[in-house]
Amino acid sequence: MTAGGGPIAVFGCGLVGASAAAGWSASGHEVWGSDRRDLGPLVARGWIARQVPVEALEEAAVVVLALPVGGIVAALRRLPWRAGQLLTDVGSVKGAVMTAAAALPDGVSFVGGHPFAGSEASGYEAARPDLFAGASWALVGDGDPLARVASLVRNLGALPVTCGAAEHDRVVALTSHLPQLLATAVAAELENRADPLATALLGPAGRDFLRLAGSSFTVWRDILDQNRPELERALAAVTARASQPAGALEGEFELARALAARLR
Repeated sequence: MTAGGGPIAVFGCGLVGASAAAGWSASGHEVWGSDRRDLGPLVARGWIARQVPVEALEEAAVVVLALPVGGIVAALRRLPWRAGQLLTDVGSVKGAVMTAAAALPDGVSFVGGHPFAGSEASGYEAARPDLFAGASWALVGDGDPLARVASLVRNLGALPVTCGAAEHDRVVALTSHLPQLLATAVAAELENRADPLATALLGPAGRDFLRLAGSSFTVWRDILDQNRPELERALAAVTARASQPAGALEGEFELARALAARLR
């Protein structure tokens, strides 16, 4: 049971949703799963108590929308939420989600969420109960609903970080969305050239950078679309720095080295 007196329902049991379900089940919560796929393997592992249809989500005390951003927005607008429910999500863009949540019925609480953990893999086959251990988890909200979701986040070993929707989207455009876009663009260019020498001369640093290129377009399409203005600003800023003459880049390298040292 949750602190709110009922089960947690995870709507969307891919990598993030199934990992969260597993972690909450391990910490003593009753967790339901809802997904188009058969979740029998998650029941067998004890990661969810049972699979439920979408229609049963309104029976849960807490509902976690672990869907692509477009699916989160659609669910907030279309599903019959009831007063007393607490909803949260794991979407990588918060502006569009918070706008949709503002139209929820009276008595339905919403806290925007975004865990900073995952991988280029997808599906519950890649999930694990400790995925969020030590990871930051952005939360957009206030009051008792925020406190409740923060408590659930801590149950997973994650670190809640409160912020506004606009500042979240501005920051992650640079820290998350642009790295994905750049890795995809470089990998696509390499594949398009079909040059065996390029693969042969791809060292550890290049392979680490291109790891993100294995990510699914299905996951990223809505993110890149919904946060396009901030992503374009981030891309312009990085392009301006990188396109300077070589002799002018010493300061950029010093700034970069300072950040790298702090991140170790």
